[in-house]
Amino acid sequence: MLLELCVTELEDVASDRETGRVAAKPVVQESTHPYTDDTSLTGHVKIPGAEALRVEFDRRCSTERRHDPLTIMDGSGHTVSVRSGREWTDWSQELRIPGDELRWKFTSDGSVNGWGWCFTVYPIMPSATPMDILSDRTILSRPSIDLVTCLLDFKLDLSLDKEVVNRLAAALAACAQLSSLGAGQRMWALQKLRTLISAKSSDQSLNVNALLSSPGPDTPDSDTSQKSYALNGTAVHSLVQGLPEALQRQYEYEDPIARSGKHLMHSPFFKVLVALACDLGLDTLPCCTEAHKWTWFRRYCMAARVAISIVHRTQLPVPFADEVRKKIQDLAADGEEMTRKHEDHQIFKIEQDEQLLIWLNRKPEDWTLSWGGSGQIWGWGHNHRGQLGGVEGAKVKLPVGCEALATLRPVQMIGGEQTLFAVTADGKVYATGYGAIGRLGIGGTDSVAHPTLLESIQHVFIKKLAVNSGGKHCLALSADGEVYSWGEGEDGKLGHGNRCTCDRPRVIESLRGKEVNDIAAGGAHSACITANGELYTWGKGRYGRLGHGDSEDQSKPKLVEALKGYRVIDVACGSGDAQTLCITDDDNVWSWGDGDYGKLGRGGSDGCKIPMKIDALYGQGVSKVECGSQFSVALTRGGAVYTWGKGDYHRLGHGTDDHVRRPRRVSALQGKKVIDIACGSLHCVACTDAGEVYTWGDNDEGQVGDGTTNAIQRPRLVAALTGKKINRVACGSAHSLAWSTNKPVNAGKIPTLIPMEYNQLQNISIIVLRNRLVLLHHFSDLFCPSIPMFDLQDKPEPEYLEENTTGLNKLRGILVSSAKETAFRKVVQATMVRDKQHGPVVELNRIQVKRARGKGGLAGPDGSKSVFGQLAAKQAVFNADSLMLPHRVWKVKFVGESVDDCGGGYSESIAEMCDELQNGSLNLLIVTPNGRGESGANRDCYLLNPMLKCHQHINMFRFLGMLFGIAIRSGSPLSLNIAEPVWKQLAGMPVLTISDLSEADKDFIPGLMFIKEMDDASLRSAEMPFSIPSASGQEIHLSSKYSRISPENKAEYIRLAMNYRLHEFDEQVKWVREGMAKVVPVPLLSLFTGLELETMVCGSPDIPLNLLKSVATYKGIEATAPLIQWFWEVMEELSNNERSLFLRFVWGRTRLPRTIADFRGRDFVLQVLDKYSPPDHFLPESYTCFFLLKMPRYSCKSVLQEKLKYAIHFCKSIDTDDYARVALTGEMIGDVDTPDVSDESEDIDSMESDGEIIDDMDDF
Repeated sequence: MLLELCVTELEDVASDRETGRVAAKPVVQESTHPYTDDTSLTGHVKIPGAEALRVEFDRRCSTERRHDPLTIMDGSGHTVSVRSGREWTDWSQELRIPGDELRWKFTSDGSVNGWGWCFTVYPIMPSATPMDILSDRTILSRPSIDLVTCLLDFKLDLSLDKEVVNRLAAALAACAQLSSLGAGQRMWALQKLRTLISAKSSDQSLNVNALLSSPGPDTPDSDTSQKSYALNGTAVHSLVQGLPEALQRQYEYEDPIARSGKHLMHSPFFKVLVALACDLGLDTLPCCTEAHKWTWFRRYCMAARVAISIVHRTQLPVPFADEVRKKIQDLAADGEEMTRKHEDHQIFKIEQDEQLLIWLNRKPEDWTLSWGGSGQIWGWGHNHRGQLGGVEGAKVKLPVGCEALATLRPVQMIGGEQTLFAVTADGKVYATGYGAIGRLGIGGTDSVAHPTLLESIQHVFIKKLAVNSGGKHCLALSADGEVYSWGEGEDGKLGHGNRCTCDRPRVIESLRGKEVNDIAAGGAHSACITANGELYTWGKGRYGRLGHGDSEDQSKPKLVEALKGYRVIDVACGSGDAQTLCITDDDNVWSWGDGDYGKLGRGGSDGCKIPMKIDALYGQGVSKVECGSQFSVALTRGGAVYTWGKGDYHRLGHGTDDHVRRPRRVSALQGKKVIDIACGSLHCVACTDAGEVYTWGDNDEGQVGDGTTNAIQRPRLVAALTGKKINRVACGSAHSLAWSTNKPVNAGKIPTLIPMEYNQLQNISIIVLRNRLVLLHHFSDLFCPSIPMFDLQDKPEPEYLEENTTGLNKLRGILVSSAKETAFRKVVQATMVRDKQHGPVVELNRIQVKRARGKGGLAGPDGSKSVFGQLAAKQAVFNADSLMLPHRVWKVKFVGESVDDCGGGYSESIAEMCDELQNGSLNLLIVTPNGRGESGANRDCYLLNPMLKCHQHINMFRFLGMLFGIAIRSGSPLSLNIAEPVWKQLAGMPVLTISDLSEADKDFIPGLMFIKEMDDASLRSAEMPFSIPSASGQEIHLSSKYSRISPENKAEYIRLAMNYRLHEFDEQVKWVREGMAKVVPVPLLSLFTGLELETMVCGSPDIPLNLLKSVATYKGIEATAPLIQWFWEVMEELSNNERSLFLRFVWGRTRLPRTIADFRGRDFVLQVLDKYSPPDHFLPESYTCFFLLKMPRYSCKSVLQEKLKYAIHFCKSIDTDDYARVALTGEMIGDVDTPDVSDESEDIDSMESDGEIIDDMDDF
């Protein structure tokens, strides 16, 4: 009966004609395409009955910015919006205009035109006549979707009548498409339709393919076809038929907005739509087979299905399992038995997965999983500068093993002009060869003959390098989509907005947030491709090589407008009078720039300044393009090689030295499938699927590897590499490399023993654990890029839908941290404000804090006199821009103190606030009940004070949240010891557990159990009050109905007591999260566990010296000098608390960042000076702004230890960056002075105000 009522009501809602629900048709308005010059057009749209109009623009809209505007006005002529421009972002925002009428006006001048404009006007119809003017009878007789919303929220028995179920599906589909309903109501209808389709109790599934095709005359035979046939002609039929187009249109509308960072997530409507399409299996149907257009959807479907399998521990999708097995096969050693135990969810339950990832996070060095790591590497050719990485001889004519490179196990190698670079499986970059102009990126201009780590980016995971074979600059692409560049800076090719040379990698700021996924470097220009297929170029513009339609140099990346609307999948940049080539996903190859010798491939020598297609390569399946010196190369998916351009030195491989002006297939390689190819300046190297290596071209340095120096006219097999099964090749200017990624031996490092603390893993073999890690890595890499499409808000699902939901809360512990953090950092980087050195200047009075706390207790009323209280009261001055800074959100001016804050004062204010939160200056945090009782766990930890709820306290909690967000955004950890249950709540975990309560208050649960088990007589005689102590120790009465606990109400007492303690901190957590939301994307915290969030905010309380050593640089002394050895020995002997004091002395902080990456390229600089005389009479001197310690040349370790300990214990609270001169007796010799900034100008000039060293500091 209830189900019948719901169905009938929904059918009435869908067919209601009396209340004006019938949707009017949309109206399209557009210009001519392209539009004409000097026009002035007007028009208007009126849709009677609409309460508002929604205007949606076509993606192709393009007019000359400002000169050819389209003006949209409401019915009264008031201007609502003016649109013009060639970017989709200029048109993408839809309009909503009140009323049933709009007017428009378009004018164009006589200059450049574009495609024009087109928009569609959709009516928003009123839901009904206002209820207050209608009679009760009329209202009661009308169909009500609100009634059904209430009733259908209960579980219904859907197996009673298939006809009713079909009617319900049709009615829900009709309501979902009814524009007169509100957005919330239509969303509800879609969600319920998805529930209906997914419900197990329906015991049938839709044949979506049958619904998408036209109904045939014959009655279908199968049950699913019968159901689909029954739904033909219904609203379900029309919804499913329109779903692919609606889904793709919605994605194309929302994706640019989500990618640009304007929106964190896709809309709730899109999330429901894509989930419904996934449930219907749309990704397997012919309508979604178009290669690139639906790639995002197929990836989403796979991620969703694997997530459901892992959460509910069901069988993994076969395609995913096959991909994982392929990765494991690439990783496994020869002869290793391949099993499927890593897929077995009887072996791997959630506890095993979580513990395995905890092990990985705590000891990442135990696991090195590299896919495709190299075995043996062979090199030959020019080696005058050591560019072959340790190979003997200046001219190597035959391939020889490169042991120094092989030990790195690189996954990519690439050569430049007398240089070679290698990328390892853990994202580190090594360089060898000629160091002129800083092209190696290791700092300075020295050449090196062995692979040398680029230390300045060792904290960044690099996944690809790009350098031209004749190039003197290099690009690096990180796993986060950021691009770094270094080397020669002429023509602006480094992309930093200038022409300066860089001897260390520097991030290209203007590409941050663009999500770059490929890079290319030429001799004088550079290029990159973004995730959505856009091409950016920069550098020298001569001959139009940048593709912008002119010959202007560009010192920053600029979008190639001519390729808008195409998806670029590969790009290559030439050297000298250069060309540029690219491939788009419609199987076209494009070229532009200088056309000498026919290297553009269009039959002549004419150049061009915008991309033009190479007709001869259309449809050939070109997968890779390369540029040598004045020639071009293309490799197809079928393994064919085409070359064209300048022909001398036989660089084209056609057997002559003639120039070739159109792509010509290299005939000597016909019948062979080439799988990789590389171009030197004047030679080429290729390898086939049979593992053979072929070379041709110039050979003056032995670069073709045949033992001679004679040029080779046609591709010739490199006999020395026969049987080596080569599948990768690389070239520099005149040197070559070849290696194999087939079945590397010991490709990954795995532990030999399972530590005893991981008790859930003890009975599983190490190999199976490794394979499971591969699976979890692959799942995380698959799921995390699609996060914006998933609903991160955990809501309880009906039992019958649980198996079709991802259960994101259960995924927190089984997503690999690196993948989660990459998704999180991507959003943070996209929203970073980088054009300001610091936020607003704030005055802080630390003197009043001491006065206010003269006798202990709070620093003023409610702690308002504390540094924390002062800043919390001024939080209104921190606007959105300052909160998005990567460092110094405020600049400090300490009242009555001589501090010039270049970063040290800011760090000091953070450290002061952390101290105040835990030393009693404020009551925002309270010690756990276990701490007050001196028993149990977490005795030294703090909780949010649940009793603070006034307006001032709310502001303080919000400011505390802002501090947490600032710590995450800036990578500067806070020294706070907050109990883990608090972090769980801040991460958005749904509810606390009994275990969480016991972690903070070990006596609470036993106390309730005692009351539960008391006999009636004892309970009555005890006369216990109907109250419990809060976490802060205050007595809380639980009910006005009862004053004492009795046998009759003890169950109610236990329920109320548990409910109170489980939700005691809800309001405070909400206010803290509100503060965090101003700085970081709080919804994404749903991906992290409480422990992971704590680590992001507070770092590690331990201070590992190996991490500090890894970022240490030395001035005025060698790293191996005895004084440096003494220093590190003294540091080893310090307690963790003393190390914390040292950090505060030298950096103004008390904790190290979690990883090298979080140092953001900042080094700990230790400088030894000889200006102190006698040195043993002076204390060390610190500059917290610059993470700099200046130290006298002490005579022995004991003196160094004495002076360092004195400084960290007694000089931490004097004026920031002050130093003292102390006699050997420990007495002051002179006044404590602050270094005069003017006297130290030589030092400070080489530093930026945010503390990053940007030049050599030899004068320190």
